[in-house]
Amino acid sequence: SPPLPSLPSLGMMGGRGSAHRRQGTLSGRAVLVAVCALLCVEGVRGQIRYYFCQGGAQDSLSCQGLADTITCGTGGTCIEDIYVDPCGNGFRLQTEECDDGNSADGDGCSSTCTVERGWMCEGGSSSTIDVCSVVCGDGFSLATGCCDGITCSWECNPSYGCDDGNTVAGDGCSDTCSIESGFECWGGSDSSPDTCLCTRNMVSAGFTHTCGVNSNYQIECWGNPENNKTKNDFNVINGAFAWPEGSWSRQDIFVTVAAGAEHNCALKYDGFMVCWGWIGPSLLGDGRMFLPPAPDWERNSDGGFTWAYVQSGFGFSCGVMDEARFQYRPACQEGEVAGLTCAETSKDRCLSCRPPNNWSVDWLERHPCHLFFVDQATCTAPHNKTALCWGETFYGQGYQFPVRSDWSTIDSGSYHACGVTEGGDGYCWGNDLYGQSRVPRIAPRKWVQITAGGSHTCGIDDHQMIHCWGRGLEGQTDPPCEDAWLRLDAGTLHTCGIRKDLSLVCWGSNQAGQCNIPHLRGQCIYQSEVQMVQVGGGTPGVAAVFEPFQCETHADCTSPKRCEGEVKKDWTQVTAGGGHTCATDLGRNVYCWGSDLQGQVSLPGGTNAVVGTAPNGQPMVQSRGYVTAQCL
Repeated sequence: SPPLPSLPSLGMMGGRGSAHRRQGTLSGRAVLVAVCALLCVEGVRGQIRYYFCQGGAQDSLSCQGLADTITCGTGGTCIEDIYVDPCGNGFRLQTEECDDGNSADGDGCSSTCTVERGWMCEGGSSSTIDVCSVVCGDGFSLATGCCDGITCSWECNPSYGCDDGNTVAGDGCSDTCSIESGFECWGGSDSSPDTCLCTRNMVSAGFTHTCGVNSNYQIECWGNPENNKTKNDFNVINGAFAWPEGSWSRQDIFVTVAAGAEHNCALKYDGFMVCWGWIGPSLLGDGRMFLPPAPDWERNSDGGFTWAYVQSGFGFSCGVMDEARFQYRPACQEGEVAGLTCAETSKDRCLSCRPPNNWSVDWLERHPCHLFFVDQATCTAPHNKTALCWGETFYGQGYQFPVRSDWSTIDSGSYHACGVTEGGDGYCWGNDLYGQSRVPRIAPRKWVQITAGGSHTCGIDDHQMIHCWGRGLEGQTDPPCEDAWLRLDAGTLHTCGIRKDLSLVCWGSNQAGQCNIPHLRGQCIYQSEVQMVQVGGGTPGVAAVFEPFQCETHADCTSPKRCEGEVKKDWTQVTAGGGHTCATDLGRNVYCWGSDLQGQVSLPGGTNAVVGTAPNGQPMVQSRGYVTAQCL
């Protein structure tokens, strides 16, 4: 009879890939045995073995194994051949961990049919294909590759995705692996989890006062009370000290606060902003209190602007809008002439261009998606993240910022301000006496954050490295050499930063003890000697037991012994003021330390301890016992 097709042909016809024969030709009986083996049997170490006779009268007939010396007869030997299931044929066989029907990497099932890190593959068998999906909460943050054109895991969203190693909501990365409101996440990769921190200012250190959002989402301020900047009963403050007037309610939910030198601003959950304190050195003030108004044609309908971020400095504030209703008119190109401002026309949408580099809100217009004749269910307006500054403008800090609609963060220093765009570009403007407004070029790296201090500036790039510039006479521009930094805040003469392990470091002036960071509960130590305290004994026949004397601050120890403890590694926020510092930990507990001459360190309802005398002769104080609201 004519020979039957070889096993590779049958293998292809059966949809299981090809079998690779090393030698011999199969008879019809051997083919049947081999095909059964392919379809029904899984071998050892990723292989399927079958046996046939080579030579003799029974050549190509199946036999029972290498030890079979009878079936093949005289001149014949029972030998083996091996079938290896090909990866990527859509059938999970042998030792494949997965088979999704292709040999591509980056889709959950690798080119060698192993499950890739951060993924799970389900449904695969000897007759069905695997379907792979990203695992949320496993601590492997995937930035790309997990969208199939129809569905996409939140984890892979370039703007909102995260994976912090758990599926607990409320810690910055939600139970569906999306970044939660008020948080930013950094550092995640296909081998490490994200670290998420609240970017709302739950506590803000001013020059001689401090403000916080308490556990009831209300504003509290303490320290120097001049100019009403520490008041919190805003309903009884008139418009000269709180603006917009009449905008306060005891039911308001506040989510962030910014303490300046003599005024403050705060954001409510609905995005609207209020400011209070000193209006400035003249009868009408310098504008620090009065927020940029919405266009005239808007004021009687939807109210003022909504905001995503605010920071206050010496006499001025800067904020990032969070608006979808408005956009700037296009800047005039060569040969074009600017038309009327939007404030000067009654049209819903202005028709002409605006003067180049003109930042006035009068050139804002309605986004087309927010016109009355547009179906808003099918029209999506990108959020307008324009930065605006108001107040004192002597150094240009109130108007020299670039006109852009893609700002991510912004910070106000003493007399200069800085910001970072969503694309990682960094800018500073205002006072540049010490070069504090000259942002260094770090390309191809991108900026993640820039913080403005007294006369210096520091920033973090996307490699988590620190760069500082400007005045550095007190060491405020000389950060530790370590990398892996998450957040920074620059004070008047010192700077503080949180590392990836959530430890906190401060550098620069320590004249008031503002760099003496609280530590975990420790022991009183002097010249390698541990102060001991008796905790047992006193009963006849019972020996006295001595243990190290526990302490939280130096005030707990007998001079000249000092309290030494392990580094605290659960900080989530830090704010540096004039001569004091405050920070918040994972439990939303607030600690403040440094100068307390005006009560700026003494937390409401907290416990204070004088831990020493600062080089300037002031008592160094540490305070704890205040809890902020949850980040929203």
